[in-house]
Amino acid sequence: MTVMKRPGPDGAGTLPCHSSLHPQRPHNLWRAITLTVEQPEFGRQVREIRRAQGLSQTDLAGDNMSPSYISLVESGRRAPSVKLARVIAERLGVPLQQLVAPQPREERRTHRLGLVGRLVAARSSQLSGDWEAAHDQLREVIERAGDSEADEVLWEARWDLATTLGHLGRQREREETLRRLLDDPLTEASPLLLTRVSVEFAQALRLAGKLSESVRVAEEAVRSAESLGADPAETVRARVALLSACAESGDWQRAAGIAEELRDAVSALPDGRVKAVALWACAGARYAAGDTPQALKLLDRAVELATPGTDLQLSARLSVAGALMRLSAGEAEAAESLLEQARRTTSLLGSDGRRTQLAAASVALSLHRGDTGAALDQAREAEAGLDGTAPLDEARCTVALARAHRAAGAAGEADARYRDAAARYERTGAYRFAVEVWRELSEPVPPGRTGFDPHALVMP
Repeated sequence: MTVMKRPGPDGAGTLPCHSSLHPQRPHNLWRAITLTVEQPEFGRQVREIRRAQGLSQTDLAGDNMSPSYISLVESGRRAPSVKLARVIAERLGVPLQQLVAPQPREERRTHRLGLVGRLVAARSSQLSGDWEAAHDQLREVIERAGDSEADEVLWEARWDLATTLGHLGRQREREETLRRLLDDPLTEASPLLLTRVSVEFAQALRLAGKLSESVRVAEEAVRSAESLGADPAETVRARVALLSACAESGDWQRAAGIAEELRDAVSALPDGRVKAVALWACAGARYAAGDTPQALKLLDRAVELATPGTDLQLSARLSVAGALMRLSAGEAEAAESLLEQARRTTSLLGSDGRRTQLAAASVALSLHRGDTGAALDQAREAEAGLDGTAPLDEARCTVALARAHRAAGAAGEADARYRDAAARYERTGAYRFAVEVWRELSEPVPPGRTGFDPHALVMP
């Protein structure tokens, strides 16, 4: 008796073969069968065939597998036994050998080059400002990059997608994309990638109103950046993310300390976007610490560096931040000039969220000048677009609405909006700002007041 290898009931092991008792059978029927399920190629083919046949993962799973297991197989994260691979092949109506045959090297290379080509096309769309096209192209790259040999391409596509989603204002999807990147093995293996993803993720969390988590992730970014011992810009980016999260959480003392630590590093940076954002962050920290004159100097320098030609989104938001700070210093003309610049930039962006923030800032200027009618009109415009803004911006805008209604003598309307603003701040964890709202509700402040206004603190 000769023992030859054949798959057992579970797809592995050996079975006895009495080849001498069956001379009429062709020898190759009983030859050793070695079937290997190669991932991720097996999963990629399964996914393509299943979709081509219009089947769902539930359809393919049947009674003896779960849809989540099929998902793991298709993503290449789980290699099925030969027995289960055979079941999958039968349900797809294809020979098992078709699914387990290794992909030719040239075919893999062609597949990878195709992905790279699509990635380049997506970046071209980004450069031309066609963010919707870039989004669709990047989604296609991610969909097709099911091959572990294309992990780097997949990583870059997700990174670019996060940027694109930010420009489209789809912050929740951006947050999910960055969270997935943070858990990517490539990110975990590189301190540089970990720093960059953590910085972006911390900012995404802050925009989503998840301030405590934003602080935690930014702290991790700082630790990772310091371990690099290389490009100072990486450490500056990480510290700016932490400073902004602390400032908007109401931890102004810590924010001031981080700004002081940043001073020399920021001065050494070349002029450009990173320096502009860092100066803006430091200005916010100085403003919260009560040093408005120094804050304005830093902010003016940031505005010089962040021209609309450099970055439209940065320029628009920075102009609004500068206008609010100038108003709190009683400089209405300078504030109006900055708001006009923000209007021009916002018209190019076509962003509903930016228009809402601009309308709310315009309320402050109108109230400063005693034009209650204009303030109410601008308040209504801001309120109409409130749902499209980030949670902290929603809270700030709602304070502006409350002030407009109070100035118009509509006490009930003002009271409701003050309470709404406080609740919005509390949901984000910005409790210090919520306390300031409750204080203003109980102790009315005259329209057009000057001095520190916590709701004029807008961070990068």
